[in-house]
Amino acid sequence: MNVLLCTTVFSGSKYHRMTEPARAVQEAGLGVDVTLSHGISTTLVQRPGDAELSIGSVDARGADVVVLQLPKTVAMLQIVRLLQAQGVAVVVEMDDLFSAVPYGHTGHDTLVRGGMAKLALACAREADLVTVSTPALLGEYAPRGRGVVVPNAIPRRIAELPPAYARDPETVTIGWTGSVGVHPYDLQVMESGLEQALERTSGRSRFLVVGAADDARERLRLTRDPETVPWVADVEEYLGLVGEALDIGIAPLRDDRFNAAKSWLKVLEYAARGVYAVRSPSAEYERLGLGRRAKSPRDWATALTAAVKDPDRRRELAEADREAVLAGHLTEHTAPRWVDAWRQARENRTRSQRLSA
Repeated sequence: MNVLLCTTVFSGSKYHRMTEPARAVQEAGLGVDVTLSHGISTTLVQRPGDAELSIGSVDARGADVVVLQLPKTVAMLQIVRLLQAQGVAVVVEMDDLFSAVPYGHTGHDTLVRGGMAKLALACAREADLVTVSTPALLGEYAPRGRGVVVPNAIPRRIAELPPAYARDPETVTIGWTGSVGVHPYDLQVMESGLEQALERTSGRSRFLVVGAADDARERLRLTRDPETVPWVADVEEYLGLVGEALDIGIAPLRDDRFNAAKSWLKVLEYAARGVYAVRSPSAEYERLGLGRRAKSPRDWATALTAAVKDPDRRRELAEADREAVLAGHLTEHTAPRWVDAWRQARENRTRSQRLSA
């Protein structure tokens, strides 16, 4: 079976949901030839009576299955239909709930108000199969059984890098990775919890943002600006930096529809790099079972303070989380699930063609 993966421009989604799954499938020798492509080749036509050009044909490059990552335009919906008309199975890959992107998020105007979320849903509903990273996304994009959850995983080479817990730092770095612009309400769930922990461990801890801190100081009620490291676009380099720069990682999430559908990736990354994690009790973080749960400001303050003051316990728990990643959350573990999904899509397309014949 030949599978063509058409990737998005977003580096994180591309890496975790396309590039690394493709690598894992090829390395596992599962009888599937996988090709990666940024987009898909098309020809445009001017149809009689239409004011705008539309997609006239699509080149599937001999693939039996084409995977479209995050399709959300009229053109992509046309591509889904044209591929299926050729007998090619179409998989739509989604790893975010676009319709629930909150107001204040940098993508809200385009995705929600601009209508792209509705087009993404239309593409998913017409696909032969939808792959998603969480059960909540499955319920949104493929409620009638034509979808599969393939959870996010980490490449072994990343999980086997020197772990953060192997260090013995004089000053413990508590860190958050991300941009306030795409997490407009998440940091606030900690209220004064982080500041309390920093005060209780003064001289022994510091707070670092890997990404765009913006007004994080106000959102976290800090008495001083956090230290920052600019966002690293290359995912491999970023994952290396997580383990080199952080001893404790925080993953606060507001309880809303967008975050309820969000995957466990941030805590998984922390765990894979040997970083002790403190995180919100979101459905996916709970399902993953790694990191320490914190719900109230008091929980955050207590968990972070204890992690700074008791390095032996911090290392013990961080090591256990990393071992759990190595045992069951690597891309080599999810590779067969990707292949099964693509084969199911092929079977669904064949069945649809028989029914319509």
